[in-house]
Amino acid sequence: MAEQLDNENGYMIVVVIMILSVLSVIATAGTNNSITERRSATNEQIYQLTFYAADTGRTYVVKNRDLYHEDNITDGESIAFPNDDNPSAKYSVGSKESFNGVVAYRGSAPPPRGSGFEIGKFKAHLYGITSKGYGPRNSECEIEAGFYRIGF
Repeated sequence: MAEQLDNENGYMIVVVIMILSVLSVIATAGTNNSITERRSATNEQIYQLTFYAADTGRTYVVKNRDLYHEDNITDGESIAFPNDDNPSAKYSVGSKESFNGVVAYRGSAPPPRGSGFEIGKFKAHLYGITSKGYGPRNSECEIEAGFYRIGF
């Protein structure tokens, strides 16, 4: 019987190899999961940078009255920003982020209720903004917004 006990030494090697195999599979699955999560987080970060670049374009329009002044009230006409002479020009807002877009006149309507402006005397001139944001890895995002300007 002593000889049978000596033959069990090889059995431990098989058990250790099986345990190492299971641990290797678990480690590989964990690595793949963390790589996928990292890519997902990076894509989300790139999307946010690009969205914020487009949103900065919207804010740019609000701060630049020359894009929605009294002379820009021709229905269907639009002005490109940041450079109307070169509509594809981009305004850089970061190391890899930029924006451009157009402001289009959409017509006029009576002033909204509660605005404090007299109907018949004033008009609400309606405008639409299309702002495109550009970010890392050739990402793009587009925001559309509307606003009005009270005038005659």
